[in-house]
Amino acid sequence: MGIYLEMFITFFKIGCLAFGGGYAVIAILQKEVVELKQWVTNDELTDIMAISQTLPGIIFVNSATMIGYRKKGLLGATVATITSCLPTFLLILLLTFVIWGFTDNPIVHKAFIGILLGVTALILNSVKKTWKTAVKHYSDVILALLSAALMLFTNINVVIVLLLLAALGFAKNIYFLKKEEKQHVNAH
Repeated sequence: MGIYLEMFITFFKIGCLAFGGGYAVIAILQKEVVELKQWVTNDELTDIMAISQTLPGIIFVNSATMIGYRKKGLLGATVATITSCLPTFLLILLLTFVIWGFTDNPIVHKAFIGILLGVTALILNSVKKTWKTAVKHYSDVILALLSAALMLFTNINVVIVLLLLAALGFAKNIYFLKKEEKQHVNAH
């Protein structure tokens, strides 16, 4: 199977399963593009997700675009972008015609509550996997808790929080690199 067809099938399939948006899709992306296809590593996916969250647009589409670009350049990015959007577009088109008259139906309402619970589980699973990749030191725990507190308890825009944490993470890593370098020099 050609790589473009493989990308089409993979991102279309993920798009069909991507209920709940960007955070819910992380676990599916990890399974498909890291473990099964090995198009990117887990660390690369973590970086891609971080960048995708700071860009305007849908996190999954941004991530798919970057993965497609890494794999096959501009054409790969185009295939990944279109196929990641296609299932949602088709579903919205279908739902517009079919469900419009059933929005007050209690069975439909309960089905959406069930979907929401499943999405919550996907998000928690993604948090666990991302935590294992991103948190390497006690200072990382502090930064993660700081970002969670800022997002949960303030009205600060998520982009501002991510930029702040990027700066703090950069400063933290510079500090530890200098500390490590100093220890290495003192040891010799």
